[in-house]
Formats: sequence, structure tokens, C-alpha cells
Amino acid sequence: MQINRRKFIATSLGACAGYTLFAGSNTSTVAEPRIACIGVGGRGKSDLKSIHGAKIVALCDIDSKPLAVASKMHADAKTYRDYRVMLTEMRDEIDAVVISTPDHTHFHATMMAMSMGKHVHVQKPLAHSISEVRQMMALAEETGVITQMGNQGHASEGIRLIREWYEADLIGEIQEVVAWTNRPNSGVGFRGERMEYPPADPVPANVDWNLWVGPVVDAPPYATGAYHPLYWRGWWKFGMGALGDIGCHTIDSPFWALDLEIPTRVDIEVDHVNEIYTPAGSVVKYTAYSKAAKKDVPLTWYEGPKMPPKPEMLGDTELSSAGGLMMIGSKGIIFHSGMRPNSPRLYPESLWQDFRKTPSIRPAKVYPRIKGSQMDEWIRAIKGEGPKPGSSFDYAGPLTETIALGTLAIRTGKTIEYDAKTMTITNNDEANALLQTEARAGFRVEDLSV
Repeated sequence: MQINRRKFIATSLGACAGYTLFAGSNTSTVAEPRIACIGVGGRGKSDLKSIHGAKIVALCDIDSKPLAVASKMHADAKTYRDYRVMLTEMRDEIDAVVISTPDHTHFHATMMAMSMGKHVHVQKPLAHSISEVRQMMALAEETGVITQMGNQGHASEGIRLIREWYEADLIGEIQEVVAWTNRPNSGVGFRGERMEYPPADPVPANVDWNLWVGPVVDAPPYATGAYHPLYWRGWWKFGMGALGDIGCHTIDSPFWALDLEIPTRVDIEVDHVNEIYTPAGSVVKYTAYSKAAKKDVPLTWYEGPKMPPKPEMLGDTELSSAGGLMMIGSKGIIFHSGMRPNSPRLYPESLWQDFRKTPSIRPAKVYPRIKGSQMDEWIRAIKGEGPKPGSSFDYAGPLTETIALGTLAIRTGKTIEYDAKTMTITNNDEANALLQTEARAGFRVEDLSV
């Protein structure tokens, strides 16, 4: 399926105004999807290895070094440095696109691919701003393509257990949700807070810096080890900080289990405002309505050196400084360490032991389990062998919007009051202006050739 350029532009620019101008769908299935991968280093390398039951036909990266490595693994695939050229030249040879690039380039590559009727898997967070999220959701709905955001835990056993345990009333009435991470001061992609851009260095021959910068207006010059590879996450120009990097994983479980709506208020505790880089530590306090609990539920996010207080129900268990999640109820806690819900359990210890020893109190497995990985789930949906992915854009969009509101509170150091219906921050003009993003010529939606 193809969409003409006029309709693509109208859809993209009109989405945030609450309407769309393109009507159509792509419900066809493909026996062996032909996949193009944009970004094949770092996370992209892992995503490439996770693709099974499909044919890799094209590889794209602004860095010739990881591109060469990927090309050795897939010798028949065509290679490109510029995804715009790849999608234009191979539009009739591609069924689906995997986008594993820095946050600031998700939107433009995804919109161009979807406008051509290509199914898309996009790394988390879905986009770099709330307006971008809304436009991606709108075009996904209009085109009917199979979409998925790369928060791998959404396909896990653990997230299903968490929802089933909550719905079985094992922890009683939900009181609050607490999530935390040690980033941005350690972990992949972070080296601690930065107060200024580093001086320029010569751009190495293997890197196309113009393509890496992509849509970003007034980007800093290339600096060795500062941005590419990996270390773009903390810079507001390119990433969404620790919350954007990890929140789509850790907050995913309570967002789904409690059926949370987009928050109406975000309070913030931050030592100082940093206009170019995420601060060393923050506490983000969301207020969001839970359709499952039928009430507002406080959700608090701690990052860096900030740590939540330990509930008494944890007993002798200490909170891991690396990160984790607690859904705290009136009679128990659903808990897991780490960013993803790989091994959830219950507290207090007496509740956990009763749960393990007494089959009658264990809830039935009411949510279908995913065979294999999240990428397998997406590919099966493209083939028509399974339902649409759980983290399709209609789910991943509101989750990312929630995360993005928190990053805006961190960036401005001010409380946010939000009207999701009108996509307006009503009390913070600085944050409201950041709902939209500009793009350089050549990377704007209206510049893309479709």
C-alpha cells in the first residue's frame, strides 16, 4: 500500500489538532516478511539478532563500522547510510522496518515507513516529544500497519503475572506505585551529569554526523565519545534522560495492570535545572487515574542517587540501588528488582509463602502468553499468525506520553498540570512549548519524499 505525499503531510500535520485526513488500511499478511533495519549498532545489533522467520533485505546505519559487521551476517542485504534513500529506493522490496536509532530520529523514520504502508518496530521511548507520539499514533491507526514499541518486558510472563495477581486482589486496594533506577549516573549510555557541551572534534571517516544529527535544530558539533555511540541518552537534544531510557520498561507493568490514564499532574523534586542534560537525580510524582482501581493512584519515580523509602512489608529485603518496582497495596506488595518484570514476587514474606504453598489462592493465567520474544510477537502479527502486539502504538503511545510528561517536569523543574484531551500543559508555558519539536530542513515531515 502507498500513500501519496499530499495525504501523508496532511495526516502528519493534522494529527495533533484532533483529526486525520487519510483513510485507508493495510491488513494484508506476509508469509516471509522482508525487513529493513535502521540502526544496526548497540541496541540495533541485538534487535537484528532477534529477528527470526523473516528475511533481512536492507541494513542502514550512519556508522560504517557496525554496518560492515551487520553486512557480514546478512551478505544478501543491501546497505545504506541514509534511511530516506533506502526507503525510497526499496519501497517495493520492503514489508517492515525495525528502527533502533537514538530517540531524536524515531519519529521521522517511523512516519516515512508507515506512510509507505510498512509495518514498524520502534525502540523505546516511542518518540522524542508528545506531539511526535500523537502523530505516530494517528498515522498508525490510519494506515493499519502492525506496530510495536521495543519495551521487551511487555511480552514477558512477568507482566502477565503482575496483572493477574493484582486483579486477584492478592495485594488488596492499590495505594501507590514506586519505581526507581540508578541511572543517569551509571548504566549503559550514561556517564554522569554534564553541564556544558564538549568542544568539537574531527568527525571520524566512519561516521556521517549530519545524518546522525538528523532533524535536530542547532545541534552541538561532533565530540569524541560524547554522543555517538551510546552516550546520547542524557542530552535533551537527543534523548529523554534516565526516565525516557528506563521508564518505558519499569513503569510498563503498573501502567498496564492498573489501566492507568495519562497523568493530569506531575510534581517534581530536582536539585537544579539543567537546560542541556538530565540532572544527576530527580523524584517525579505522577497523579494518574486508574480505570482498574477507579481512583487516582500516585506513581513516584526515583532516579540517580534518589531512593524510595523501604516499606515495612519488605521485612529484611533491601531495595536494590540498580532499580525496581513496587505496587503497594493495603495487604501486600508486588515487587521486582531491575528494570523489567522478569521475576516478580509478593511481600510480605508470609503472603509469598502462602501463595507458593497454596494452589487455591493462585489466580488462573487469564492473559495469553507470548511464545518467544517480543520481536517474534510482532513478526507473527505481520504474518497473520497472531494478534496485534501488546505494545502496539495505541498502548505504547500513552505510556510514552506519560514518560515524556515526567521528563518535561525534570527539564523545567516545575509542576505540570496537563489536559490530555487538548494536549496542553495549562500551568507551565515553558514545558508547554516543549510539547512540539522543530526539525531541520530535509528531515521535516513535509520534506520526506513518499
